[in-house]
Amino acid sequence: MAPNQDELTKQEIIEQLIWDNRVDASRVKVDVNGGKVKLEGTVQHQPAKLAALNDAFRVSGIKNVQNNLRVEIAPELESQSDKTIEDHILASLNGNNKLESNGIHVSAKNAIVILSGTVDTFWGKNIAEDIAGSAKGVVDVINNLEVRLSATVIDHDIERDIKNAYKRSMLIDESRVAVEVEEGVVHLTGVVSNILIKNEVHDVALYTSGVVDVIDEVTIG
Repeated sequence: MAPNQDELTKQEIIEQLIWDNRVDASRVKVDVNGGKVKLEGTVQHQPAKLAALNDAFRVSGIKNVQNNLRVEIAPELESQSDKTIEDHILASLNGNNKLESNGIHVSAKNAIVILSGTVDTFWGKNIAEDIAGSAKGVVDVINNLEVRLSATVIDHDIERDIKNAYKRSMLIDESRVAVEVEEGVVHLTGVVSNILIKNEVHDVALYTSGVVDVIDEVTIG
């Protein structure tokens, strides 16, 4: 009997995971039901967890991915102290010349990192989380950073800038994405055809001046 579409999709996701050398595909279980994917198992660090999510979304026909992957610390890192993790993250934050890190506080407990304090851009908040998640031995990151803008930007101007950027994009059909802004918080809704476009929609909002948060409810369909 020929395999059904879900089985074919599952095999394509597995092949994508095997191709991606950031992910150990042998540790990931994939289930597909009606175009909805569930990932379970373990990965070696936070970037691998995100990579697996994006790999699944890159397969045609995927509507949703439930990422239940857990970060499992390598045996050689289990004895690493929380203080060592904190020091490594702080050094990486301070070494990033695009990020104003003076207002960022880092604490770790049982390899779970908490970021607190302030940054002056929303993309800076995201970069700080990426840096923390990439540190060896980290199993999770709780990002409590607040965005405090150096200058107030009017919501109307933020919305205009985002929409104009969508119009300039070769990937985005701006008629399929709705943008609302209130007190610097951007709310995105709509339907796009694949994960590349969804990521582009999100990133445009992320890097727009004056944005303090992005609520991304854009779906793939």
